[in-house]
Amino acid sequence: MASQTVQLRRGGYFVVHCKQVSGVPTPRIWRYGQPATYLTRPSASRGGVLSLARPSAPAERVQYSGGRLTFQGVHHVGLLCESLEKSLEFYCGVLGLTLNPDRPDSKLPYRGAWLWVGAEMIHLMELPNPDPTEGRPEHGGRDRHVCLSVASVDALEDQLKKADIPFTRSHSGRPAIFFRDPDSNAIECAESVTSR
Repeated sequence: MASQTVQLRRGGYFVVHCKQVSGVPTPRIWRYGQPATYLTRPSASRGGVLSLARPSAPAERVQYSGGRLTFQGVHHVGLLCESLEKSLEFYCGVLGLTLNPDRPDSKLPYRGAWLWVGAEMIHLMELPNPDPTEGRPEHGGRDRHVCLSVASVDALEDQLKKADIPFTRSHSGRPAIFFRDPDSNAIECAESVTSR
């Protein structure tokens, strides 16, 4: 059975994979943002229908599996910047992110900084950017971008207005906004409930 995505009638998506368990193909599913679940084999008592078998203890993080590799999430995102000071003023001063002091840049051959975004990080790297900074789409959703989860898009919108930073709302109508950092990196911020 190949991997496939199944849309549920009441919303949401499941990703279905088939895993070999003791040499027997066993379907395994993930609902985005939920712990992994195995499907039990059909039985006559259930009318031959697959049923869900929840794990005994919820996983700390959802583990998405592709073949023999297991991915547990995104550790950090690396963004290039021309001026570390200017970027720190934006990410810390405007957005309110904090530095991770346990990740000094002194071991690297370039200047940089690690910023906390929840349990993950943004790694700012002061390096030449091979990408053009001009002529990018006004709406960051039409460009390469990073999406950060926020509690309130409205509060962030107020903060961006105070700092005179242009932004656009999500074209899909969901509570999300797009803006660019001082180096034209596109950033999306979506409210936590709708960001998955």
